[in-house]
Order: sequence, then structure tokens, then C-alpha cells
Amino acid sequence: MLCGHCFVNATKRGTYMSVAQVKDRLIPQLLAAGVVRVTVTGGEPWQHADLVEICTELHAAGFDVGVCTNGTGVSDEDISAMRKINAHMNVSLDGFAEESHSVFRGLPGCFEETVDTIRRFAVAGILQGLLCTPNNLAELHEYEKLVAFAREQGARYVLMNPLGSMGRGASKKAQGKLRTPDEQMREIAAMTAPFEADVEMVNIRFPNSEGKPLAPCEAGNIIYVFTKGEVTVCPYLVFAARTQVSQHPDTDFIVGNIWEHDDIAARLDAYRFHERFKVGDNPTCGSCSMSGGCGKGCPAAVVASGQRIGAVDTEQCPVVPRQTRVLPVVGVS
Repeated sequence: MLCGHCFVNATKRGTYMSVAQVKDRLIPQLLAAGVVRVTVTGGEPWQHADLVEICTELHAAGFDVGVCTNGTGVSDEDISAMRKINAHMNVSLDGFAEESHSVFRGLPGCFEETVDTIRRFAVAGILQGLLCTPNNLAELHEYEKLVAFAREQGARYVLMNPLGSMGRGASKKAQGKLRTPDEQMREIAAMTAPFEADVEMVNIRFPNSEGKPLAPCEAGNIIYVFTKGEVTVCPYLVFAARTQVSQHPDTDFIVGNIWEHDDIAARLDAYRFHERFKVGDNPTCGSCSMSGGCGKGCPAAVVASGQRIGAVDTEQCPVVPRQTRVLPVVGVS
């Protein structure tokens, strides 16, 4: 009816959704909104003592259930329970060595545990994909090993999303210290491309080195429920709006609170992001020869850069970055 997939943040900084909230409030409203697939995220979902029960309730309500986890704290009993409800597991793996992944995660020793968990998920037949944030703690060859490992374990995909100006690791300090340079991102893409025949490579906001038109915004197609109940058409828009430079309040992208409002489905239906905001509403996009086939990129990136929605997504635009690099040379201010 409205949206097929919902991400639910069940735990964040010591705050937890209760099983009662999930049964009495979350499930009925997601069903009313036409959701058919729910992925539980965090924080770390396995820090929630009732994660298995929550996932079981979601499954009993008819949802296809998934979990995004860092692969720590997962028992064999947990895996058996997830196998019974045919849940799909997505595991974060940000390097292929203790010195990279564990340091990046801030969890000493977690690399071996995460790798072991991935193997156990694979044996149980519930491993879906690996989630990777490329960072400069890892040697480039580690990403090739990581994708080879994913293929070996039967993962369907590896999603790579570099550190950006919103969401996890969004601070400028973190970006400056840990963000992988663009040239190395290109090398990662090149060295992992040969695995495409067996593992889908989902490269999010890699450098647009081929000058391709940008993908469209998916706001509203996948919804997100925060632990405290706020429902948004895109979590990245909310993360971006909460940066210091944002010209948008986060309320621009929050439709309501699932614990407080009984009409979330109607609110989602009435929201219509692309009627409220026009992505690419600027002279550069308007006059661009690629405009007709360009999705105008990510409005969350625009918000995080301090612009209002409608401005150019300069991180990815194949036209504006070239112009920007030339400006100092020709002395134009």
C-alpha cells in the first residue's frame, strides 16, 4: 500500500523497544502501512535481551525479518531461533584483520568473533550480506579478502558505504582521520569488481569516476522507526538535519511518532516527500544535458553540506566537481 520495507532501530544508547511496544503498537501500524519486510538494527541489536522474541513476534505477524548486527554476542541458541523463523542476517565487517576491523569498531578482539559468527550464520543458511565501511585503518588488499570471504560463505551481497557527512562516523574529525581517500575507493571498486559474478557489489556513494548521471532519491520507499518512536521516510535525512550546518530541522522528515500517534499509515501516505521538496531544483541541474536521465543524487548529502534540498549533490555530480576544481586555477572566486 505505502511501503514494503521498514528498518526498526530496536536499541540505541541504552534505550530499548519493549516486546509489548512491538506487539501492541509497532506491528499493527506497520501492517496498516503495507510493510512486508522488517529489518531490526541499532546500536547493536544483540544487546537487546529480547531480540529473539521481538523477531519471533514480527515473523508471527507475517513480516519477512532481518537483522543488521556487528556479529558479537550471538549464541548458537540465538542462531537456532533465527533459523526457525527464516530470518536473514546482515553483518558489519569493516576490514579483514584484527588491526583494522576491531580498531575501527572500538571492540578489541571482535574481528575473530565476527568472522566466526558469519560462518555460523552461513552454516545455518541465514546469512544474507556483509556491510562494510571502508576506512584507512585497513590495507586495500583486505577488501579483496573480505569479498572473497563473503563469496566463500555464500553471502548474496557486500554493501560498501564510505564514511560520510551524516550517520555513523559523521564528525569531521572522524572523516579526516578514517575516511578512505577517493583514489583508494576507486581501487577498492576495481579489485572487488571481478567478484560480481558471484556476489553482488553494492557500492554506495563511491567516487563518480565515470561521470554517470546520479541515482534518484528513495525517500519514502523504505521507512525507518527510531527507538523512541519517530518515523521517518529516510534516516539519513534525519541524521543530516541534525548536523550543525543543516538548514533543515529534522522535523521536516519525521512524519510522526509510532508510540504517540495512531495514524502513522495515513501520515506516511500524506507525506509525499517529492511533492514537498524538489530535488535538483537549481540552475545547474536545470541546464544540464544529462538532466532528463539524472536522479539528482542524495538530498541527505545536500542537507549535510549545509544546503537546502534542491541544491546540487556536489559530492557525486559529474559536472560541478570538475568546475569546482578548475576555479582556483583561473582565479575565479
